[in-house]
Amino acid sequence: MLSLLMASAALAGGFTHPTPAPPADLPVAVYRDRRARVIKALDGCVGVLAAQGEVSGITEDYRQDADFLWLTGINEPHAFVVLAPKASYNKVTLFLKARDPEAERWTGPRDPISPELNDKYGVDKVRRGSPEGTLMNAGLGHDCVAIIAPPTMDKDERNDAELASRLAQRFGLRVVYKRGLLAELREVHDADELQRMERAIAITRTGHEAVARAAVAGVSERDVQTQLEFAFFAAGATGLSYPSIVGSGPNGAVLHWDDNSRILKDGDLVVVDAAADYGRYASDVTRTYPVSGHFTAEQAKVYRAVYQAQEDIFAAIRPGVSMADLQHVAEESMRRAGYLADFIHSFGHFVGLDVHDAGFYEKPLPVGAVFTVEPGIYLPALGFGVRIEDEVVVTKDGYRLLTSAFPRKLEDVEAWVAKSR
Repeated sequence: MLSLLMASAALAGGFTHPTPAPPADLPVAVYRDRRARVIKALDGCVGVLAAQGEVSGITEDYRQDADFLWLTGINEPHAFVVLAPKASYNKVTLFLKARDPEAERWTGPRDPISPELNDKYGVDKVRRGSPEGTLMNAGLGHDCVAIIAPPTMDKDERNDAELASRLAQRFGLRVVYKRGLLAELREVHDADELQRMERAIAITRTGHEAVARAAVAGVSERDVQTQLEFAFFAAGATGLSYPSIVGSGPNGAVLHWDDNSRILKDGDLVVVDAAADYGRYASDVTRTYPVSGHFTAEQAKVYRAVYQAQEDIFAAIRPGVSMADLQHVAEESMRRAGYLADFIHSFGHFVGLDVHDAGFYEKPLPVGAVFTVEPGIYLPALGFGVRIEDEVVVTKDGYRLLTSAFPRKLEDVEAWVAKSR
């Protein structure tokens, strides 16, 4: 026991807790600005949005939905925000669930209502409970209500959309549908968001460095996962963007393999799709590693085809093209290489507060959109798959590769593995 304590003390003494910049949390002014932009887009109509997050685990960990988080910065369940553009003073009212002293002994104390709490969240007024009374007052001073809740095909309507519809019926208000507004605004990322996404990517780079070192014959996929996730959190990650995928050999041909139980063997390729988040902003990176340190001739042929597909997609990125256009480019590249039938997913997706974030696939890409470029070829009959995944941000002149610090060319990946070991 003494030796164990001494070893633990030695490890602790050699570890410096990271303090990555910028701070993980966005300044409150960012949320004020976002709400001001939404209010302007409402054209004088009242709007309401409710938290739609999910609870998981025995400690009831709460993860806020990205729309409500983007607009408020609040990570609490049962919250609402009411936007009343024509109100004299309280244009933005935040509603939080009622306090429960007994529950707070389990979950921790919550702030009392106060002017300081208004300032903390950057709103005109914080209240607790239901927003129905405030909405009723807003109904008397507005002639229209905007439904801003994202569309759903579920049988039951969202509670905020139902509230808005009920308000319209009670006061005879005109209903305006702005269900795509939040997605449109969230698709364009500002400097504050990009800083945090780039921090998440830099942290993710440390995890993949650990993979390049750890992915050797005789260890399990879980061993590799453990090394990379330790590196994420040691570098200051605030979470994982998604469950880590470590697929060796035939498991690399399974897109969302997460059992991570197989033992790595010489000659295997290992597809590692794993990334950290920072301040809730996601990253998403995939690299394919040769366990022996070198790709075989067949593996190299496939890898070069995937790499070329990436190059073809990159060459087509500029403001005005759509994700659908880029999907066509990816498919044509795979067709030329003879692997179209083995390319079984979309070339990429938007990234932001969620790893699969809001955005429009058929509309022209705006400056500030962030998305992945991740072609892949999957050959279960040959016992391997190859995927290379990077992130870009659209600029006025084209794009910027956010993951440029990650080796990508086949020769550079082999050199990275050799140097790491």
